[in-house]
Order: sequence, then structure tokens, then C-alpha cells
Amino acid sequence: MKKSKKATSIIEAMIVMLIIVVWITGLYNIFNNSQKLSNSTKNRIEAIEIAREWVEAMKNIRDTNWLIFAWDKQNCWNSLNYNSDCVWWGWTYITNKSYKLYQDSSDFKWKLEEKNPNLGFTDSTYRDNFRIYKNNWFYTQTWTTNPTIFTREIKITNVTSTWMLVNSIVQWADSSKNWSHKVELSDLITNWK
Repeated sequence: MKKSKKATSIIEAMIVMLIIVVWITGLYNIFNNSQKLSNSTKNRIEAIEIAREWVEAMKNIRDTNWLIFAWDKQNCWNSLNYNSDCVWWGWTYITNKSYKLYQDSSDFKWKLEEKNPNLGFTDSTYRDNFRIYKNNWFYTQTWTTNPTIFTREIKITNVTSTWMLVNSIVQWADSSKNWSHKVELSDLITNWK
């Protein structure tokens, strides 16, 4: 039997084309997966920074209370939104609840607003209540035109009369919105003065 050189050349060309297509598809998948991993890592780092920033803001609230109520640090170290009813009586203190933390534009102090966390991240009301916005170079939970993919909830648990556990919970959905991610940082804030 005589072999056709045209048929052999066509088969060889098809095999080469198949190898090239498989190679390009493999490269695309590698590039696509590395891009997803890069975005996931970027979001996780940003979420950790957001959570850490708000734990520090809670320490700032305690420190500001010490400065404002220097004569009654025992009762006022955990005063809610710097309310002077804390003096001598310890009223209006931060309680075991979930809060939204924001910086008041009138006096630039960090303040807490109680929010209902029972709905969970999958509920749009939860995401609206705890949404994070980016305003130029800083994050805020007061409304601006630049919403992010992140939500942040501050959970506070009073451990003793001089200790409170602060959990800063940041959540976000991946780009496919199939599942959510969560970063939770905790810190024990004390009245050590």
C-alpha cells in the first residue's frame, strides 16, 4: 500500500494544532486561576486591615473616654458615645451587643450605633446595615458613593466590669457570590488605669 503524503501532512498538522490548543488552554487556566488567587489574597489582606483598624478605633474610644472623664475613669472608660451619664453611676455604657462603628463628622470622634446582627451575611438588610464604604483614602460605615464588597460588625462582650472582648468581623462575597469569606479579629480591651 502506498501512503498519501497529503493525508500524512494533514494528520500531522491536526496533531500539531491540537497540541497548540491544549497548551494555550492550559496557559489560560493557569493565568485565570492565578488571577483569582491574587484577587482572593488582596481581599483577605484588605479585610484584615479593616478589622484591625476597627479594633484600634475601639481602643481610641476607651482612651478618649479616659481623657473626657478623667475624674471618673472607673465608671466612664466604656461610656457609649461619650455620654456624661456615666459619671458616678456608670450608666450608658457599651453593652453586649453588635455595633456599627463610624467617625462622627461633627467632632471626628469614633462612635457606635447599635445594629441587629441576627439576620446574617446572606441577608441584604445585614449587608446594608454593616456595609463598608471607601471615602477617598479611608474606610467608613457612613454612607458615601463608594460601597465596597465588605461588611463589618463589631461584637462587644463585657467579660468583667473592667474588661470587654471586642470582635471585629469583616465579611465579603467572592466575585461569583457563591460563598462568603470571613475574617474575625478579637482583642481584650481593659480599664487598666
